[in-house]
Amino acid sequence: VHRKTSGHILFAVELLNSMLRDSTIHFGLNSRRYCWRWETICSLKTDDNVASFIISNLSTWPPETLHTLRILACFGFHTDQGVLELLDASCVAPSGGLKSCIQNLVNIGVIEIVGG
Repeated sequence: VHRKTSGHILFAVELLNSMLRDSTIHFGLNSRRYCWRWETICSLKTDDNVASFIISNLSTWPPETLHTLRILACFGFHTDQGVLELLDASCVAPSGGLKSCIQNLVNIGVIEIVGG
């Protein structure tokens, strides 16, 4: 990971998250540790910089999830539940509603629900 990211922490975290999502690395229940094939890790093609890598990861997300992330970005670091409920009932919400898209963003590890 260090060799592929040159030690850039954000790049390293994104690369590890990507490898978990793609099952390049996985947690072995029997061995109780993360497992991988060295050859697979070495053969991974990554972008030269973190911005390109993040953008390429974003391009794999469903359009509704990206739309929800754009909406949430307008409200900064923290958004109250009441605001989310208003948005969900408005015309700006994706067709399936915000709730499932927000859960998808939580699963991806992009946002965190606090106090709820």
